Amino acid sequence: MSLRTYYNILYVDVSDVLRPPGLDVLILLVAALGSALVTIQPVTSPVVATRIALDPTLFAAALFLAVRGSAGMAYLIQSGIVNVYLTYPIGKVPLAVLLIISRVFVPSLIVLAAPLVILTLLLSSVMLKGPEKALGLYLGFFFQASLYGLLFLLFALRSRSQSTSGLLSVSAYFAYVALALILQAIGRSIDNELVRKVGDAMYLPEMVYSSYMRGGVETWQILFVPTIVVFLFVLIVWYFSRRFEVV
Repeated sequence: MSLRTYYNILYVDVSDVLRPPGLDVLILLVAALGSALVTIQPVTSPVVATRIALDPTLFAAALFLAVRGSAGMAYLIQSGIVNVYLTYPIGKVPLAVLLIISRVFVPSLIVLAAPLVILTLLLSSVMLKGPEKALGLYLGFFFQASLYGLLFLLFALRSRSQSTSGLLSVSAYFAYVALALILQAIGRSIDNELVRKVGDAMYLPEMVYSSYMRGGVETWQILFVPTIVVFLFVLIVWYFSRRFEVV
C-alpha cells in the first residue's frame, strides 16, 4: 500500500470537511470572540487567557463536528462516497482511521487553535509567560472536542442519516454537559466526593486548568476523558471494520 493512497483519501476528505463556507467563517468568529473576551479583561496569566478564549470556542467546535463531522459522514454513506473510497486498495481499518482524522481531529485542532493564534499576536507578553501551560490547556480542550466528535461520528455510522445524526449529536452534547453538572450537584448534595469528582472529570479543560491554578486534581481525573476518547476511537474502528456494511 502506497502512502500516496492514504494521502489522497485524507486530502480529499479534509478538503470536504474544511470547504467554505463553514470553517473559514467559524474561525473568524471564534477568533474574534475569544480575543475580545480576553482583551477586555486585565488578564496576566496565559492559562486564564487560554481558558477564557477556548471555553466558548469548544461549543463552536462541537457544533461544527456535529454538522461537518457527523452529518457530513452520514452524507458520505448516503451518497456512496464511502464506497468510492473503498475502491482504492485500502482496508476498512485504515479508512476508518483516516475518516476519524479528517472528520474529528483536524477540525478540532484548527478551530481551537484559531483564538490562540490571535491571542499570541495581541497579547504576546502574556502568552509567552507560560506557553507550555497554554499548550497543555489547549490539549485538554482538544481531547474534550475529540470526545464529542467521536461520539457524533458513531451516531453517523449507526444512523446513516444526515438529519438523524445531526440531531442526535447536538442532543448528546447537551446531555453530556447536563450529566456532568447533575453528577457534580448530586455529589455535593449527598456529600459524595467520588460522584462529584466524576462529574468534574467529565470536563477535562477544568481539570487541567485546576491543576495549573489550584492543584488537588487526581491523576485519574486527568485521564478520564482521554480514556473515553481512546475507547471511542477503538470502538469506531472496530465497528467500521467488522459491523459496518456499505451499500
